[in-house]
Amino acid sequence: MKIAVVGSGNGAVTAAIDMMDQGHDVKLYCRNQSIDKFDKALAQGGFHYNNEGKESFVEFTAVSDNMAYVLEDAEVVMVVIPSSHIEYYAELMAHHVTENQIVFFNMAAAMGSARFIKVLNEYKIDAHPVLAEANTLTYGTRVDFDEARVDLSLKVRKVYFSTFEEKDLIDAFNKVEQIYPYIVKEESLWRTNLENGNPEVHPGPVLLNVGRIDYSDHFALYKEGITKHTVRLLHAVELERLSLGRKLGFELETAKEARIERGYLEREMEDEPLNKIFNHSPVFSQIPGPHKVNNRYLTEDIAYGLVLWSSLGREIGVPTPNIDAIITIASTILDRDLYKEGLTIDYLGRENIGLISY
Repeated sequence: MKIAVVGSGNGAVTAAIDMMDQGHDVKLYCRNQSIDKFDKALAQGGFHYNNEGKESFVEFTAVSDNMAYVLEDAEVVMVVIPSSHIEYYAELMAHHVTENQIVFFNMAAAMGSARFIKVLNEYKIDAHPVLAEANTLTYGTRVDFDEARVDLSLKVRKVYFSTFEEKDLIDAFNKVEQIYPYIVKEESLWRTNLENGNPEVHPGPVLLNVGRIDYSDHFALYKEGITKHTVRLLHAVELERLSLGRKLGFELETAKEARIERGYLEREMEDEPLNKIFNHSPVFSQIPGPHKVNNRYLTEDIAYGLVLWSSLGREIGVPTPNIDAIITIASTILDRDLYKEGLTIDYLGRENIGLISY
């Protein structure tokens, strides 16, 4: 099928190369100010591709800063961007999307479809595409642009998939399942968003390690920052997230269960404490950073994750004291108001997110 990829980071480039490797017709959108990072790939005609240990070379040069060109005739438009950039890209895409396209937010969930439709309505766009989103990026991956190399360590084994409108779910799922056979159909946008593990795992332990991050040039959150003590804050947030899910009528996966189901952890590790699993995981222990306090593990995962969960808790009567404490202390340390910057029920609109009855 014809696939457009919007974004130019690790996930977006991996998605483009993976789709090309599967035999699809792919074009990728990159902002003009970043497009020179593709110079090596364009010069050699594509990317070296390590697909979970299988080496190949994938020809790919269809990189453009022309959004109309990239989106034209695409059946699936895959949006793979930081959650803080959704409105920016929605504005760029608004006049080029069509009703017969699926716009799929393949990224850590942040109510992308509700935010996209909000922009379309502000621009008075009548043609609304089918909007869908995942709870997490479908890859564990890194891209070396200097070497034009994609190292895909994991195709995530279980990814929740929802559509903005329930009537679109079956058809959109059947389409996207052709390229991602591990997706799981989920009717509730809220479940898909509450299954995003990043706001649970990243902010608390990072916040408890800010002195170490300030002091050292070398820090690895998963290998050394999640300890028997810092993991307690992670678990406290986990309990509050599970309580939000139960109030909405579904049982969410725990942090450990989710990572085993997705393929990041081996099933035989499930009896080990979560901090030890992260410390010794072949995947997680190799992830470096963050290397500065002002990083996306705090800014993005709090503003577009924990702030939304806190807002949901107030809306449906579920206390979130640990989530609120993380937001407050991080705001103080970063000298910014993450509550004010972050994603809330009021911003999204209750009519857009299935909370009118609460």
